[in-house]
Amino acid sequence: MKDKERISKLLSMAYNTNSTARIIAISNQILELDDDNPDALLLKAEHTQGEDKKIELLKRALDSLMKPENQNYEDRDFLLFEVNEGLALMYFVKENFHESFKFCSEAMKILHDNEDFSDIIEDDGYLKSVNYRVMIELHEWQKILSEAMRDDEHNTAWAYSRLIAAYMLAPEHGQVYANMFWDLLRVSPDVPLYMIGYRDEPDDDSDSQAFEDFNFALMFYDTLSISDDFKKWFEHGAILFGLLTNRFDSREYDYMIDALDALGGYDEYDRMSKMIFEGDDESVIEMLAANKCLTK
Repeated sequence: MKDKERISKLLSMAYNTNSTARIIAISNQILELDDDNPDALLLKAEHTQGEDKKIELLKRALDSLMKPENQNYEDRDFLLFEVNEGLALMYFVKENFHESFKFCSEAMKILHDNEDFSDIIEDDGYLKSVNYRVMIELHEWQKILSEAMRDDEHNTAWAYSRLIAAYMLAPEHGQVYANMFWDLLRVSPDVPLYMIGYRDEPDDDSDSQAFEDFNFALMFYDTLSISDDFKKWFEHGAILFGLLTNRFDSREYDYMIDALDALGGYDEYDRMSKMIFEGDDESVIEMLAANKCLTK
C-alpha cells in the first residue's frame, strides 16, 4: 500500500515538471518499486534518446498493460493509445513500415472507439499522416480509401492519400482522380508545388501554414515515384495550377512553360489562360474542374 501511495506521488511529480533529467530520474525510482509500471515506462520512453531504446521501453509498457492484473489500470485505454502511437512513430522513423502499420492501426482503432480522447490528445494529426503515409508505402490502396471515408478531418494527408489510392486502383477513371486533385488544391494549394520541388522552402517570416505544407511535402514527396505516370500527371496539374495562379516569377515562367509542354499540358494551359485573367485560387480550381482538365 505504501508503495502505491509513493508511486502515485512520484507520478504526480513527474507529470508536473518539464525537466527531462528529472522525469527520467523519477521514472527510474518508480521502476525500482514496480518494474513494469506502464506510466513510468511510457514517461521514460518519451524522454529517452534513441529509437531502439524507446521501442524497448514502449514494448515493456504494452506488455504490462496487456497483463490480466492491469485490465482495470487507471486510464488504461489512453495509455494503450499513447504506447501504440509511440511504437508506430518509432517504427516509421526506422522505416519498418509493416510494424509501423500494425501499431498505427491499433492506435487509430483506439481513437475510433474513444471519441472523448479528442479532448485530451493534443494533436492526432501527425499520427493520421503517418498512418496514411505507411499505407501508401505498403500499397494498401483499398484500405486508404476505406480510412478516408471514415475520416471527418479533411486535411492534406486525407486529400493526397485518397488521390494516389484512386489513381493506382483505377488509372483509367481520369475524372474521378482529377476531382480529387482539385480537392487537394482546395485544402492545400501550395503542397503540390512543394512536393515537386518548384516552391522554395519557407523563410523565417513565413506563416505557420507554409511550414505545415512544407513539412507535409517532405514526408510524402517520394511517394510520387511509386508510379512514373502518376508523377508526370501530378506534376502536370501542379505546374498548370501554378502558372494560372501566378505562383512563378518572371524568371521561372519560360522554364515552367517548357516543363508543362514536355508533360503534354501546354495546349491545356493555352486554352485555360485565355479564359482566366484574374481570380482567387478557388475560382481557378472551379474553372479547371468545369473544363475537365487533367482528365486524360
